[in-house]
Amino acid sequence: MLGAVVGEAWVDKCLTSADRRAVGFIGLALFGLLTLWVVAEWTGSRWVFLLTPLCVELAVPGLRHFFSRRALRRLLDTYPRHPVSVHFVPGRTRVGRQTYLETADSDRTFLRLAEIPERVRENIRRGGRVWLAGPDPRGRAAVLTRGAPFMTLGRIVIR
Repeated sequence: MLGAVVGEAWVDKCLTSADRRAVGFIGLALFGLLTLWVVAEWTGSRWVFLLTPLCVELAVPGLRHFFSRRALRRLLDTYPRHPVSVHFVPGRTRVGRQTYLETADSDRTFLRLAEIPERVRENIRRGGRVWLAGPDPRGRAAVLTRGAPFMTLGRIVIR
């Protein structure tokens, strides 16, 4: 079962899902920006554009994925994928947009992940396991989950 979970077909499914999610975030941000422009034209007030940072905030998860996609592919092609038992760090489950996971058999390292949807958090809570490719010398690792197709770039950090 392990090979089926982290095989190339699963990696491609995770990457396709991540691409689709990223395009959705960017599309939502562009729709918001277009809506702001229409409202500004309709009301004749440019003050509406004060909400532009909200549109940027909506685009950040998608942009983060596309900027890290090359690193994800490189990690997946270079390093073998291996299962790692993890659990959420008490008190640091959500710090801003980041999630911290503590790896089993380690007293000093956390796995820091950004932009984790709630369904994936629940999947990790239930299963207690993720698959890693890496980490590279900079501490980056490709993180895949089982059950729900999800892949992201994580970083190993020392407490």
